[in-house]
Amino acid sequence: MTTATMDTVLLSSGFIPATLAAVRERWQVIDIPRQREAAKHLRGMAESPLAVCIGLVDPHSRGDDLNVWEMLREVQDAAPGVPVLISTGVNSPKHIVELVKAGAFDYVLEPQRRDDPVEIDRYTEDLLLALRRAVEWRRLSMENISLKHGLLSDDLSMPIRGVSRAMSQVMELIRKVAPTSATVLITGESGTGKELVAHAIHALSKRAQHPFIALNCGSFSEALISSELLGHARGAFTGAVMDRAGLIREAGKGTLFLDEIATTKQNFQIVLLRVLEQRMARPVGAGAEYPVACRFIAAANRDLGRMAAEGEFREDLFYRLNMFNIHLPPLRERREDIPVLTNFFLLQASQEYGKKVNGISAEALRQLEEAPWPGNVRQLRNAVERAVILAEDHVLERRDFALPPALAVGHSDPLALPDADFDQAMADYERRLLAEAMRQAGGNVSEAARRLGMKRPRLCYRLKLLGLA
Repeated sequence: MTTATMDTVLLSSGFIPATLAAVRERWQVIDIPRQREAAKHLRGMAESPLAVCIGLVDPHSRGDDLNVWEMLREVQDAAPGVPVLISTGVNSPKHIVELVKAGAFDYVLEPQRRDDPVEIDRYTEDLLLALRRAVEWRRLSMENISLKHGLLSDDLSMPIRGVSRAMSQVMELIRKVAPTSATVLITGESGTGKELVAHAIHALSKRAQHPFIALNCGSFSEALISSELLGHARGAFTGAVMDRAGLIREAGKGTLFLDEIATTKQNFQIVLLRVLEQRMARPVGAGAEYPVACRFIAAANRDLGRMAAEGEFREDLFYRLNMFNIHLPPLRERREDIPVLTNFFLLQASQEYGKKVNGISAEALRQLEEAPWPGNVRQLRNAVERAVILAEDHVLERRDFALPPALAVGHSDPLALPDADFDQAMADYERRLLAEAMRQAGGNVSEAARRLGMKRPRLCYRLKLLGLA
């Protein structure tokens, strides 16, 4: 029985030596000279490869008495769920459609002349891109299966996804710290997914059956944040008409996530430090304390160590929070994760908006991989969702990521950093998009929903939320 690693791809039948060498630089390759032997070899493997690519001269040829349709079925039966690519020299739309209908994941056109260096380079690049998409799709499928088996929560707003070394290290740190009760500090730029990491730590911990409570520290004034965290007694301050438990009590034996901890002031930092050190809390205006049972996870998009050194953040609190640090790298430093994230967001958005979009073109994906993404993963997700809404085909094209000039927010390129706050810029864009759809539909909500690819109730909700109805 043959053993395959998770980085293995299987190639079958006569690939150009230069192309084969380029593939070997990226993956471990099992090279099968004869097409007919591919399915047999797959059945003998202890672990399926990430992708299979079959070389074909003619989609209807019956080499070794086995045509492509039979071969696809045999390979799919031998390795269920493994994407199969077809490398073909026949540039016929009809045959290509037949291949896809038969179950091929993708296809690549072979060079017309095998001695033309330009054609070989084009073919090699196309094949590498197709294989990468297939491998990433396969990894994503396997991750989704893992999610359904409870390894990570499946209902998170932003998924932990990535094939980069940096994200592999992040996921390993999550698995190691989750079973403990250690306080965790998650750092990284806005939009990198810090709250998601906190969710994942909670989901993999012994506290998973207890509440996960999040407090955005930047959303509360200095006067109210202690009350929000600790609770308060009736009459403690103007407006305190009844006792309030506070988020620590609401979290119970679960997890309390303190987002944007860098925005807090010295007085609150003293209160939080005492809670962490003594594991006791006193509601504002109350005489009695209560024990603290929850776990604390904090997040910051600023350098707390530098802030502490400069006197902008309590040094003793920084050391308490930084018991275990997980740093999330910006998306521009892990561009190899962009295809994985894009495919995941594409699937999510297609389901949410009821659109039959199931892929992205090589040109559009290349555009996403080269974009700066100042808003990180959150910005990528928004861009993909917007493209799915605008898409008129089953595959996202470059044009789907470009805004009409009348709807552009600050720039004609939606991937450029807007002059305004990112979330506000996105809200402005959505408002303009929905308003334009309603104008073109003559005020008919059902027609506007059809044009946008949205369900009518969702459009009604968004129109009301944005003050357009």
